[in-house]
Amino acid sequence: MTRRILLHIGSPKCGSTYLQQVMLKNDRLLAANGVRYPHDGSRHPGNAAEIDKLTAAQLEGFFKDDTHTVILSHEDLFAVAGRGKTLADLAGQAGIEVQVLAFLRPFSEFIFGDYSQFMKQHFDVWLKNRKPYGGRGFEQFAVDRCRNLSPVGYFKAWNRLFPEPGLILASHRDIRKVIEAQIGALEGMVWEVPRDSTNPSLRMEDCDRLAAGLADPDAPAGALREAFRQAFTLTGEPDAGKTAERRAWIEALFARQNEELLKEFGFDNRIPTS
Repeated sequence: MTRRILLHIGSPKCGSTYLQQVMLKNDRLLAANGVRYPHDGSRHPGNAAEIDKLTAAQLEGFFKDDTHTVILSHEDLFAVAGRGKTLADLAGQAGIEVQVLAFLRPFSEFIFGDYSQFMKQHFDVWLKNRKPYGGRGFEQFAVDRCRNLSPVGYFKAWNRLFPEPGLILASHRDIRKVIEAQIGALEGMVWEVPRDSTNPSLRMEDCDRLAAGLADPDAPAGALREAFRQAFTLTGEPDAGKTAERRAWIEALFARQNEELLKEFGFDNRIPTS
C-alpha cells in the first residue's frame, strides 16, 4: 500500500482546532486502521508547527506499526509554504505521497474570526497600552487584513511544493466529508467534540464592547478583565455585531480574491445568494 501523508495547512479560524481535536479523540481507532495522528501531548492540538525541522528518521517513525496514512495539521502553515520544503524533499526521497488539504469559510466569517482572535491574543497588552487593534476601528482592521491576505498565492505555493496529487480545497463545513474520502468512514469514529475545545470565536458585539472599553483610559482594568472573562461564556449566543451591512461590506472587499479562488481552484467561497 502506498504510504501517504495528509497535510492539513489551515486556514486559521476555519475548523482547524476542531479537526485536530477529532484526530486526538480518535487516535487509537485511527491507529488500529493504519492511520496515525502523531502528537507529543503538548497543549496545542496541532502537530505540524515544526515540519521544517523534520528528519528522515522522524518521517520513517511516523509509519511504524503498519501505518499507511499519517495526518499532519497546523493552521499556521497556511501562508508559509516554504516551511513545507523539508517535508517535500524527504517525502520525495522516501516515495511517500503528500496530499495537501485546506479549508476556507466565507471571508466575512474569516474576518470576524480574526477580529476575535486578535482580542484573545492581545487583550493583556491592550489593557496596558489602551490601544486595541493598534488604534484601528473594525473597518480599518478589515481593510488591512484584506491587503495582507493572499490565499490564492498561498495555495499556488503549496501546489508547487506538492504538485501531485494536487491541493484539495473545501469548505470548513466539509471537513468530515473530505477526511472520510481520504481515510474511509471508520466505524466508531467520533466526530463530535465539546464546543469549548474548538477555540470558538468571541462574539463581534463583545469584541466591539471590549475595544471601546480598552480605548477608554478611565475604564477600570478589573471591570474590563471581568468583561473579557464573561465574553468566553457567550460564544454560543446570538451576535448582534455580525450585521448584514458588515458582512456585505467585507465580502465586497474580498470579491477579487473570491474570483481568483474560483478561477484557479474551482472553489466558490462566496456566500450563497439564495
